[in-house]
Amino acid sequence: MPVDEENEVSDHTLAYSPFDVSDANDTGPLGHTVGSFVRETKSYWLGRIWVVKLAGRELFIGPHWYCSILMLVFILGVGIFHCSTVASATSDPLQLLGGLTVTSLSLISFLRCAFSDPGVLLKSPEDQMPNESTTANQRACSVCQVIQPRGCQHCHFCQVCILGHDHHCPWMGKCIGQKNLCAFYTFLTVAFSSLGYIMISALSMPTS
Repeated sequence: MPVDEENEVSDHTLAYSPFDVSDANDTGPLGHTVGSFVRETKSYWLGRIWVVKLAGRELFIGPHWYCSILMLVFILGVGIFHCSTVASATSDPLQLLGGLTVTSLSLISFLRCAFSDPGVLLKSPEDQMPNESTTANQRACSVCQVIQPRGCQHCHFCQVCILGHDHHCPWMGKCIGQKNLCAFYTFLTVAFSSLGYIMISALSMPTS
C-alpha cells in the first residue's frame, strides 16, 4: 500500500480488518462471514462500539458509555430514595417490596438494552462498492465499504452501519436499531411505569 493511501486508513477501517480475511464456515450474528480472529478474541471493536465477550455472551458498549453510567446512577438513585424514604416512612412491607421490584425491573431492562447489539452491519467478502454489476437501488457506505439494505444507515457517532436504524441514543451509549429496538421500548415502558408507581406512592404517603 502506498504511503499516502496508508495514511488515509481510519480506525474504523482497521476495526473491520478481522472480517476481511475469513473462513467461509464462520458466520457472524448477522449472517455475515466473520474471521477466526474475532471468533477467538475476548473483545474487539466495531467502529467505536466495543464488543466484549463475557460468559458466552457479547456485550456491545457504545461510545457514549458515560451517559449510560449517568442513567444507571439515576435509576438506582430514584429506587434507593423511594425505598429509604417513602417505603420506610409508611412502615408497609408491600411498599418496600414494590420499590425493590420496580427498581430491579428498570435496572434489568436498561442493562438488557444498553449491552445489546443494535444491529451492526458487518462487512463480508461479498460486499462490493457499486459498479456495473450493482443495481441502482443499492446504496453503499463509503466509510464502512458495505452495501446497505433498506432501512440501514451509517451512524457518525458509532462509526458503523446499523440495520433498521431508528436513532442514536446517548443514554444507551449507542444506536437503537433492528436488534435492540424491542428492548429499548421495553425499557421505556418499564421505566415510566416505575416512575408512575413511585410518584403515586409518594403522593399517597401520610403527611403526619
